[in-house]
Amino acid sequence: MNCKKVLIFTAALAWLAVAALGQSITVTAPNGGERWMIGDPVTITWTAADIPGDVRILLLRSGGALVGTIASAVPISPGSFSWEAGALAPGSAEAGENYLIRIRSNRLDIWDNSNAAFALVGRQPNIKISTMKAIGHTHTIIPLVFAAGDSVTIMYYLQNDSSYAAGAFNVGLRLGGTIVARNPYPELANGASASGEFIWTATCGSPIAVVADCDGAVAENNEGDNVMTDPELACTLPNLMFFRDLYCSSGTATAKAGLPYAFRATMHSDLVRTHNVRVTGGVVGGAVLYDETFAELAPEALQDVSFVWEVPEGAQRVYFDFDPDNTVSESNERDNRQELAITGVVSTPATEHYDIRTTINKAKTFGLFRRGQIEVKQGQPLTVRGEVSGTTGAVRDIKITAWVQAGKTRTQLYEQDFSSIASLTVPFSFPWTPAVVGENTLVVKAELGPHAVGVGVVDSNPANNADSVRVTVFALRPRLR
Repeated sequence: MNCKKVLIFTAALAWLAVAALGQSITVTAPNGGERWMIGDPVTITWTAADIPGDVRILLLRSGGALVGTIASAVPISPGSFSWEAGALAPGSAEAGENYLIRIRSNRLDIWDNSNAAFALVGRQPNIKISTMKAIGHTHTIIPLVFAAGDSVTIMYYLQNDSSYAAGAFNVGLRLGGTIVARNPYPELANGASASGEFIWTATCGSPIAVVADCDGAVAENNEGDNVMTDPELACTLPNLMFFRDLYCSSGTATAKAGLPYAFRATMHSDLVRTHNVRVTGGVVGGAVLYDETFAELAPEALQDVSFVWEVPEGAQRVYFDFDPDNTVSESNERDNRQELAITGVVSTPATEHYDIRTTINKAKTFGLFRRGQIEVKQGQPLTVRGEVSGTTGAVRDIKITAWVQAGKTRTQLYEQDFSSIASLTVPFSFPWTPAVVGENTLVVKAELGPHAVGVGVVDSNPANNADSVRVTVFALRPRLR
């Protein structure tokens, strides 16, 4: 080739390069995210600048592999092509999620692909979970937190968002990777919705989900929307703790040696329900004086526990222990035990004083009455009620006696020793059936028990130890026939 021809060829290449500047093709649809039903009429669109002749339309996988040719000679203008989705020349494409369209010039090496993948959807139903919630009285989780063993209702909603009906399938409750319960559905029509629920006995440590068509019985155009979880559906460990500290009825760290005292604490189940909680209490290094198992403690519930112990002379320690065997998994295992130091002090005679007051509850015993006049029918059963109170402190050892006086006849009705208590009030009740017509006097009296007398306790005001009430008993008149 001579120099003149080389110059002409070089100039031609330079002209072509300059002419290619500004030439372009841009795919505008599908451009990512579309879901086109196979067989439906759809429109592929593009824009072009300075592209001569016609274009070829190709179907690719998102990795770049050629699937097939849609059309081989399409005019560049007006920039659109009507396509029966999935049709190829020849053949057809399968349903899938990762397709791209390429528009390529037939004269120049200029082309463009869809920016992102689109889907070709088969003519199949699509079952999806649209809502899944654990519910109670409202459309939120009740309880907000729960513990292992709690019964939780999980409600869900289904939807078939395709134009095709779905045949029989199951909705499953999945715990971790295992379906633990199933609800059957004979069908779900196109566009229809349905709902259901599972009753779940909660366990901790495994994620839970609702799965539509959990056994894969229905071929769907989208298998990716069958599972739903609730991020708020979480199992929380309980925490057993002391709501009120261990307390002695003496009110101080000392007690009179030889007298019974009550030791109390209040247990609190923090946040969530707790099951089968054992509580023990007693003397450190000595006897177990309290041992009880509670089948269930409600969230935020308070449970009082107590035992009575006759405090000996000297320094001692008593305790309460929640879940001593560690059978309940807790968020904090370090706040289940509490101890209290108590010292029994020997008292000299007459240093411990009671002031016990007895009261008959007339309203509860006799019902309503006017101006203090109490009238009852002969033979009418009554229950006498009242209480003995310690006006200066806890009552620990008393005897209550009751009788009825009718003329010179005294009939004892009731006698009871209360020797293992430590309370500001001691309620009493006993039956009485009036038998003697006329004026009767009912008397209830409390006095120190023998144990209290033996350790030198003194009643500082015996005048208010008894209470009485006058009752008129009348005979029923026979009915005239």
